[in-house]
Amino acid sequence: MAATDCLKAAFSSMFLMICGLAAAGPTGAQPPVSDRIAITGVTLIDGTGAPPRRGMTVITEKERIVSIGKDGGEPAGAHIVDGRGRYLLPGFIDSNVHVSVYGQPARRDTSLKYADRGEELALEFAQRALTYGVTTMRDSYGVLPPILAVRDRIDRGEVVGARIQAAGNILGWGGPFSLTFSLTKDSELSLFQEQWNDLLAQDMGEEIMDMTPDELRVAMNRYLDKGVDFIKYGGTSHFLRPALIGFSPRQQAVIVEEAHKRGKPVETHATSSEGLTLAVEAGIDLIQHPELTSRDLPDELIALIVQKDVLCGIRSNYITGEYRRQHLAKRAEAEAQIAKMPPATTNAERWRRLEAMDDNQDVQRRNAERLIRAGCRVTPATDSFYGDAPEFRRAPKGDEAEPGIGTIRAIEGLVELGMTPMQAIVAGTKHGAAAARMEREIGTIETGKIADMVLLSADPLADIRNIEKVDAVIARGRLVDRARLPENPLFLRRP
Repeated sequence: MAATDCLKAAFSSMFLMICGLAAAGPTGAQPPVSDRIAITGVTLIDGTGAPPRRGMTVITEKERIVSIGKDGGEPAGAHIVDGRGRYLLPGFIDSNVHVSVYGQPARRDTSLKYADRGEELALEFAQRALTYGVTTMRDSYGVLPPILAVRDRIDRGEVVGARIQAAGNILGWGGPFSLTFSLTKDSELSLFQEQWNDLLAQDMGEEIMDMTPDELRVAMNRYLDKGVDFIKYGGTSHFLRPALIGFSPRQQAVIVEEAHKRGKPVETHATSSEGLTLAVEAGIDLIQHPELTSRDLPDELIALIVQKDVLCGIRSNYITGEYRRQHLAKRAEAEAQIAKMPPATTNAERWRRLEAMDDNQDVQRRNAERLIRAGCRVTPATDSFYGDAPEFRRAPKGDEAEPGIGTIRAIEGLVELGMTPMQAIVAGTKHGAAAARMEREIGTIETGKIADMVLLSADPLADIRNIEKVDAVIARGRLVDRARLPENPLFLRRP
């Protein structure tokens, strides 16, 4: 079969998978244990920021928390979980993940090979995240049809996995093999890449940047009708240099207005201070990685973010911990090499030297620390993603961007950036619920809320790294059988 025919066949299979959703049975649904669970004698860290309460009993019925109080015996008919010596927290929330393979020029092989397996990959991601206590994820850029299908199956209880909210495309970008995302020219594309761009962009790509406000209003409502949970738009292009502003103030006002009319939050990706300022002034609800800009943020922009109470989704997993230690070692090595060179004589040469030192990671670190000190409401937003399929990797992928553990690294990293452990826990629970506009349902352990909870074997307030010590996960009032997840791994390679 010719290469072009292979591409067409793969793409046709992908569409059959997306459009012809099989009437799947309840494979993966949680086996019933009891409609009631009682966690007794536990230390409760409820996610509100209140001091921990010891010797508590938390009772759930079906999917809700029905009682919280001092130990008073074991309720009849409940499945008892002994919480003595353990710590109960709300389920963790990640405000920025990517559960599908969306590709880049360097990852075309992965996109092509797994084009028709989007639902399997999204479910694997949601199940892997759940094993670490991540009970809700917001997918801010991905292939929309399979993500929505898996989101709905999880919501219906047909399969077990972390709750998913989906944005689909980053509005104004043309897909992963486009000029706005990866500086890829149309003339360089294969037929598969063109079709993949169209599938991801969902008719909300680069063409909408040329629309009048009235035309954009119509396009926005057509896109919202697809069932997305929130809107993300490109306040600038994807990359740092040049950080091109994508939409005028009038266009941004339309994007925010139409989403808010439907009760949907709006966020942006913008890599320049002016791009961010325009988006904040337009009334966005959240900034994805506000620390990831081409230069240090101006004081007045940080003050504006705080004044308007815009949530900040920070990728602390990329600027702390082992990732940070590796960066500092590489930077020192690059600086030693550059010191032996003659002075740079062009702007391009100066940029190359900054890139060799990965100078922007230090910019990100400074920005994140300043945003936290200023009192911005922060939520971990890891950018966790699949990347290359394991069989195509030249080097192992670090855990900072892997499903679930990446979220844990981000919460731990917030402490390294200046938060107390309690503040980091609130960021990873209550503030994540605010980002998802689900504050009344999740994010804290309170009577009446959905029973998404994590039971730890050690005190996270004594050492935030104890959030890695998960004894049990309860999602929607059901104990999760973590040992069997993910059920059908494609990318996870077990030992």
